[in-house]
Amino acid sequence: MDNRNSQRLDRLEAVRGLAAFYVVLHHTISHSAVVMGLPVGILLRFGQEAVILFFLLSGFVINYSFRSGSDKSFSTYFFKRSTRIYIPLFFVFMLTYLGESYSARELVNPQFWTLIKNILMLQDWGEVKPNVLAEPYMGNIPLWSLSYEWWFYMLYFPIVTRFGNGSAFKQSLFVFALSIVMAALYVWHPNFLFRLLTYFGVWWAGVYLSDLYMDGRHRSLKALMVPIAAVATIAAVLIVPVFIAWQAGEDLLLGKHPVLEFRHIFMALVFIVGGVIWHRLRWVAFDILIKPFLIFAPISYVLYICHEPLMARAGYFHSLISNPVLRWFAYFAVVLVFSYVIERMIYPFIRNFLRDRRKGTPRTETRSKVVVSRE
Repeated sequence: MDNRNSQRLDRLEAVRGLAAFYVVLHHTISHSAVVMGLPVGILLRFGQEAVILFFLLSGFVINYSFRSGSDKSFSTYFFKRSTRIYIPLFFVFMLTYLGESYSARELVNPQFWTLIKNILMLQDWGEVKPNVLAEPYMGNIPLWSLSYEWWFYMLYFPIVTRFGNGSAFKQSLFVFALSIVMAALYVWHPNFLFRLLTYFGVWWAGVYLSDLYMDGRHRSLKALMVPIAAVATIAAVLIVPVFIAWQAGEDLLLGKHPVLEFRHIFMALVFIVGGVIWHRLRWVAFDILIKPFLIFAPISYVLYICHEPLMARAGYFHSLISNPVLRWFAYFAVVLVFSYVIERMIYPFIRNFLRDRRKGTPRTETRSKVVVSRE
C-alpha cells in the first residue's frame, strides 16, 4: 500500500476513533450538562448517529480489506471476521457479568439464554424498536449494533463471490434494491429481519464507496449518485410510518420507533453527502478537527463495547473520588487501559495462536498494528 492510500485510510481510522470516543461521551456525560454557561450536553445527544457512521465505515473497510487480500476463501474470511468480533466480545461479556455482580455484592443470574442469543447475534434494543428477539447482554446497550455488523459480514461474502458474475455494480444494485423492498416490508410489519436488511443498504453504501475509491472513480458525481439515491429512497420509505403516526396524533420521539429508523437512514444520507462535499473541498480543516482522534482508532472496538459496564454503569470510584470531573477521567483511564490490553495484547495473541493452529504452522511475527486495526 502506498503512503497516499495509507494516509487516506488513516482519515477513516480517525473518523472511527472520533465516533467511538463520541459514543463514550454520549453515555457518560449528562445531556443537560452546562460548561461555562454553555449547554454542551446538547451536542452529546447523537450517539445513534455515531453508530450509523460506524456502519458506513465498516462497509468501506471490510470491502477494501477483502478486495486487497489474496486469500478470498470463506474459511479465511470467516476466521478473520469471527475472531475480530468474538475474542474481545467474550472478555466484555465476562466484564459485564462481573460488573453486575460487583454492583449487587453477589453473583447475579448470568442470564444464559440472553447470553446465547447475544452469541448468536440476535440482540437489538427493545426499548426503542419493536419485535426485538433479544436484549443486549445485561443492559450493555452498545452491543445492539454488533448483531447488525455480524450479519452484514455474513451477507457480504456470498454476494461478492457468487452474485452478479463478479460485477460490483450489479451486486450493489441488488443490495440497494433488496434494502428498499425490505424497508417497505418493515413499514408493513416491523421486525428484526426486515430491519436488518433495511440497514444493510446503509452498510453497503460504504462497500460501494470503497469500490469507487479502489477503482479511481470516487470523483465521479454520476457514480456517487447511486448510493445517495439508494439511501434517500430507503429514507423516503421509512418516513411513511412517521407521517402516519403523526396524522394519527401519536407521540413521536426522536429516539424511538418509527422516527428512530428514519433518523438512522437520513443521517446515513447526510454522512455520505457530507463526505462527498468534504472530499471535494480537499478535507479542509480535517487534520485539525478529526485527525487527533486517530489515537483511539486501534482500540475503538473494545472502547465501544466496554465503556457501558466499565464506566457508564460503574460505581467503583464513586466512594473514592468525590469530584465528578476527576472521577470521569479516572473511569475513562480504566476504560482506555482495558481497551488497550484487550485490543493490542490479548486479541492479537489469541488470534495468532488460533491462526497458527488452524494452519498447522509455528508462530509467526505479529502483523503490523495498522493492519490489525483495520481488519
